[in-house]
Amino acid sequence: MPSALLNPRITLALLAAAAIAPPVRAMEHVVFNDEGVQRSVTGRVLLGGLRGDMLLEGRAGGLWLIDSKDVVSGESDAEPFEPLSTEELGERLLADLPDRYRLHTTEHYVVAYDTSREYAEWTSSLLEGLQRAFLAYWRKQGFELEEPHYPLPIIIHQSYDDYRAAVQKDIGDGGEGVVGYYSMKNNRVTMFDITGSQELRGSGRRGSRREITRMLSTPRAVPLVATIVHEATHQIAYNCGLQERYSDLPMWLVEGMAVYFEAPDAGSTRGWRGIGKVNYRRLDTFRRHAHQWNLASLTSLVADGARLRDPRTAGVAYADAWALNYYLIKYRPDDYVAYMKTLSKKKALEQDTAETRLAEFREHFGDLGPLLNDFLRRMSRVD
Repeated sequence: MPSALLNPRITLALLAAAAIAPPVRAMEHVVFNDEGVQRSVTGRVLLGGLRGDMLLEGRAGGLWLIDSKDVVSGESDAEPFEPLSTEELGERLLADLPDRYRLHTTEHYVVAYDTSREYAEWTSSLLEGLQRAFLAYWRKQGFELEEPHYPLPIIIHQSYDDYRAAVQKDIGDGGEGVVGYYSMKNNRVTMFDITGSQELRGSGRRGSRREITRMLSTPRAVPLVATIVHEATHQIAYNCGLQERYSDLPMWLVEGMAVYFEAPDAGSTRGWRGIGKVNYRRLDTFRRHAHQWNLASLTSLVADGARLRDPRTAGVAYADAWALNYYLIKYRPDDYVAYMKTLSKKKALEQDTAETRLAEFREHFGDLGPLLNDFLRRMSRVD
């Protein structure tokens, strides 16, 4: 569930500027007003200019869409853009959090946490395994992906209440019950220690890595671990060259692919069985509503993300998005990879119409009618 709240006026202005001149890649120092708070961010301007509207990428990986009227000052230096180091990112995370938070770092992640170190280690081990598998999977499909340029930031709150307070501004009441969240703006995954969640209370002690693994390998933990993997998949995809943050990607593809990777397994020592396994929780939901599928259902799913955004329909829509991704990956793999390569070239802030999304989909997968029939037939046989 990545965030993407953009200002339409600034978006249009920056796209016009991008057609005239390439973005600057030097180190920029920008001071601006952000909803009543004056911020100073060092990074690189991706679109626009220092004294006008701009899309600024900070050294910590955040993206700032800045209105020209909010710019206080902007200066350039001769230094090339350089992301924060692991140590610097850790300091930045701790500066944004209460004093009780500590750090745990791995090869690719910086984890700030106020729960047990054992839980932070369990989480980072899960995410390192996910990143290795994710990159290997897409490279095998012919993508030239890179490891993330940034160390990836993770914040783990001890309690659900602390987590909800931290992400309330971004996701509001629509995220009630969601245990993890990736923000495209600050490039962070925020979550809480799910061993203390209501679903797992009474499951016994949770102190050691062994006890945590046991708790998170139970059926009750399946959807919780799946959500962590889902949000971390978004973070990896937007940092390895597979997808561009703030590009106008089809929501069914973005969310359905993350669900494809999340497939949990209560019998696994990590609560996650790897890539491409049947997500039975989503399959059950899809099948309960498959009788409602028709050509209009497929068209609306491909053309816009309304059903995925609406809390009243999101549960079924996410299952539908998983099913469509699963079907295309399994039965139309070459077409799916070609489609993904087309989408990976989309740039930040460029906007597509529903007609464009449908045309791109048809270009790779053909007429919707025959595809719909084959889709429903094959998904009815998945076991």
